[in-house]
Amino acid sequence: MKLTTSKGKEYVIQWADTAATGELFFQMADERKLSTIAREFEGLEWLRREDENQGDKLFEGFSNLRIINRIWPGVVNLTLTKGAE
Repeated sequence: MKLTTSKGKEYVIQWADTAATGELFFQMADERKLSTIAREFEGLEWLRREDENQGDKLFEGFSNLRIINRIWPGVVNLTLTKGAE
């Protein structure tokens, strides 16, 4: 599965979707420092998930990085919200 951002970056991800809370959650493999990853996900206009099984999905307005954490070595979870905080 691939995630492309409005900043022109592409990431291989395990999953991505929204929740009833209106937040966007996704998980990806990444060994870099969390602070480096965080900069790439702040201030986005949109993100596009490309998935052969579920089809493409556009997530618009998720410009705030709310949570980023490393759940185990090499695996990062991110939560984005809409609008300014």
